[in-house]
Amino acid sequence: MARVNITYPDQTLFTCTLPVRITDINYGQHLAHDKLISMLHEARAQFFLNFGMQEANIAGLGIILSDLSICYQAETFHPDMLTIEITLDDPTRCGCDMVYRVSKESGKTLVATAKTGLVFFDYQRKKVASIPDEFKQLLES
Repeated sequence: MARVNITYPDQTLFTCTLPVRITDINYGQHLAHDKLISMLHEARAQFFLNFGMQEANIAGLGIILSDLSICYQAETFHPDMLTIEITLDDPTRCGCDMVYRVSKESGKTLVATAKTGLVFFDYQRKKVASIPDEFKQLLES
């Protein structure tokens, strides 16, 4: 079976910390995969807020997630604190990849790497749109 390989770029643009809640635990007694996806969403929302944007309004545009990939490296349990680092990679005319590195124990143990494809979308026109200038500044930093 071919494995997905996600390489986290050198520069981190944003970091946040989220707790593994008891409600995030599955029958295997570790963090459930769907809960990690929700944590990535929370981190992404905090990323945008940190830069004065919102997922639904980035210079009048929203985003659509075109894909999601996750590579799991280690288990994590309640009440671990997870550090989620975010950066941007592989820009195109209409979007880019948002790449995540999830770790515990202050970065000592890698839990997962993940990637979501972001596509900018004009919800009023129902069309894909070019990356807004204010977001391009993040890609260039």
